[in-house]
Amino acid sequence: MNRTEVTRVMLVGEDPVLAEALRQSAPAPDMLELVGVACNAAEASAKAAEMRPDVILLDIEACGLGAVARMSALGIAPVLALGAAGDASMRARAVRAGARGVVQKNDPPALIRKALQKVREGELWLDRSSTAKLFEELLGGPGGGLPDGKIANLTIRESDIVRALLRHEGASSRELAQNLSMSEQTLRNHFSSIYRKLGIPNRVGLVAYAARHRFNGAG
Repeated sequence: MNRTEVTRVMLVGEDPVLAEALRQSAPAPDMLELVGVACNAAEASAKAAEMRPDVILLDIEACGLGAVARMSALGIAPVLALGAAGDASMRARAVRAGARGVVQKNDPPALIRKALQKVREGELWLDRSSTAKLFEELLGGPGGGLPDGKIANLTIRESDIVRALLRHEGASSRELAQNLSMSEQTLRNHFSSIYRKLGIPNRVGLVAYAARHRFNGAG
């Protein structure tokens, strides 16, 4: 992302203190723009279609996990969930509901702003405890896994993408696309197809799936 480009944010779960803190933490007045504030997912759905934010910052405590799933399903903008400090399980469930990342309410505004930028760029944003909890839920316990047979539905190119993701774990979408010699939009399209075929919400879930099934690219 161009460093001078404005990150347009919609805040779901009205919090004027947070909104002002995010504005003040921006290194320049034009780096972050709050284009809308909504109290719930229903209001946010209508506003998001009109305001077209780059990222939706959604308060889980105020709106619930259903709102994360609803806003993510709209596909208007990636969702960054805002959760309570110390509740790693809730933050992990937010990612499984479709959030592209999670921040905590006690995180510094500058860190939340950085998370917004990274999510906008196509990356995931998770703290260590949330990542550990998510992998625990996906990899361990009865019913925590996914059916093995689904991986056979991937095309050869989709299998190549999964292998590349495992080799370059932590790479941004731009870096991964460059490694695969394709555009970011093409990569996003492939990821959407992979997620749909495997029944998982995002890249974190894909890495966990591949680890669980010792993915070797057979497809």
